[in-house]
Amino acid sequence: MDYFGIIKKAYEIIVKHKFLWIFGILAGGYGGLRSFNAGFPNYSYNASGSSSSGVDGWTKILGHPLTSADIAAFWANWGGLIIGLTIALLVIAILMFVLNLISQGALVGSVEKISKDQKSNFKDGFRLGAKQFWRIWAVAIIYLLMILVSLCIWIIPTCVLVITGVSVIAAIWGILFFFVSLAFWILIGLISPYSLRVVVLEKFGIWQSIRESLHFFRDNWVRVILMYLLLLAFGFAFGLALGLAILIIVAVLLVIGYGLYLATTIGAIIYAAVAIFAVLIAIAVISGAYNSFYSSALTLTYLELGKKKS
Repeated sequence: MDYFGIIKKAYEIIVKHKFLWIFGILAGGYGGLRSFNAGFPNYSYNASGSSSSGVDGWTKILGHPLTSADIAAFWANWGGLIIGLTIALLVIAILMFVLNLISQGALVGSVEKISKDQKSNFKDGFRLGAKQFWRIWAVAIIYLLMILVSLCIWIIPTCVLVITGVSVIAAIWGILFFFVSLAFWILIGLISPYSLRVVVLEKFGIWQSIRESLHFFRDNWVRVILMYLLLLAFGFAFGLALGLAILIIVAVLLVIGYGLYLATTIGAIIYAAVAIFAVLIAIAVISGAYNSFYSSALTLTYLELGKKKS
């Protein structure tokens, strides 16, 4: 297999068809959630078992101990806004989730058409992804359930054995099934991208798509892993270059912002807001371009190996 030829073709596809970048932005993963308790009073308990620091914190804020009347007043003033924001955030989260799955399918379907010298655009790609939405979601759920089952097989017996006092067997079981589960998770990580491609391109059923992707990996595991490693190396180099570019740009922007701050504070604030927004947009666009490149390379790999098999 011509690994660098596939990399080159994937690059040429995303350069000539920039609508794929939009799907790349939407299909990129979600960030992890951070803890939100840093801004709230920390409830701890003294020797007598009563809460202290939390009550003291609210007392300092309100000027008197927190009462049910304070809670009722707060909810009366801000309850509608809190409910409205919660609903809005929930709707946005659901919309982004739907667009994420549609965009994954759209990238795969669009790249396949482009590789066959067929015309494709954003509307056509979106339609391709939307048609496969439910099956893409179903495959993702199956893999999630597999991971949860493996966690249960590893953790629950270990905890039961520890509770019953059989520590030696618990340690053996825990260590053994940790490595078994880890190998299973790695396998899922390797075959799940190709399950997506089987679902979208072959239009198989859910279980058949998972089985076919497993067979695909079994028959081509050396080539598949080599392509993953090559993409990993490209991703590492891309990340270093992007990080260095961001540092240089941010440094220049800070120097300009400091000079503007010395002249006018309001102008510096407006400049900072615009600069931050522009940097974030640029990072999103570049990340979307790379995500579409990565997805295109895997799709071309699947098409190339599938063609050799047939």
